[in-house]
Amino acid sequence: MKRILILGAALLAVGATAGTAGAGKVVTPVPFPAATAGPVFIAAQTVTTDGAMTNYFAPGSTVVFRAYAVVTKSKTLVDPKNVRYFYVSVPNAGTVKLKYNPKAPGATQSMPWVGTWTIPSSYAAGNVPIDIRIKLFSHETGQFVQMPVLPAMLTVSSTPPTTFEPAPTGNTGLSNTSKIDLSLYVDTVNGTRPAAAAPRQVGCSQTNVYKRGEQVVFRSWGMNLNDGTLLTTDNVKTAVVQIPGVTPDLTLNYGAHGAVQFWSTPWNLPTDFPLGTTVAHVVYTTIDGKTGSFDYALNIIP
Repeated sequence: MKRILILGAALLAVGATAGTAGAGKVVTPVPFPAATAGPVFIAAQTVTTDGAMTNYFAPGSTVVFRAYAVVTKSKTLVDPKNVRYFYVSVPNAGTVKLKYNPKAPGATQSMPWVGTWTIPSSYAAGNVPIDIRIKLFSHETGQFVQMPVLPAMLTVSSTPPTTFEPAPTGNTGLSNTSKIDLSLYVDTVNGTRPAAAAPRQVGCSQTNVYKRGEQVVFRSWGMNLNDGTLLTTDNVKTAVVQIPGVTPDLTLNYGAHGAVQFWSTPWNLPTDFPLGTTVAHVVYTTIDGKTGSFDYALNIIP
């Protein structure tokens, strides 16, 4: 059974449109998500050097960009030998080159393209709408922009919310890379209505470390590489999140979140859930029988 590619994640619905760059410039992202798959599919995250996911960073701290990329036509992961360039464009800060190094700080085996940006002390506070581009020697190109939902986009702040740590020890990424029928983005954000824990300083911000009693919100979007179409209720039969010890599976629902649409579902973390790393298995099945999955690691702390 063929499996899809997912980049783990979740988001609570909040309105958002264009972002304000750290330099104070208003930037309108390209249509999100695109109606059809491009020649190369990219999915990316921002994490700390130990792999704890966050989108809030203080001046002087280091942002780790990690990503994976898939060639749409061949439905295979990008061969590092075939990459002409792969970089992150940061407003008023130039570009950050992404290198293939699955053992680099913050990287995982399935998100092996990594680059770092140490934020200058003089960099203006605010949202930073990054733009990631790739071009292969075989001429295929690709682009990634963040979901245009401001609380979950890269943000520079002199008083960032606390980043929960340590990062999960499990791998985040593909369950099967031999043939990729569906390429997906997935991440998680904290829900604003935790059932048995204090709300975070900033609701709906990205994280992969949670306290018992908090609300985990998975969010996702993706493409069917067989015909290049966006995954919606028109072509997806089921989309679920499978968590060890949790029944039934969580159902991902497709709908509008402000100006954009994607798949999401909340999970109220039980107060007695086992501590440590747990791996959520996100599985999509299309109406035409294509299936796939992505393992997404979370760390549960007291």
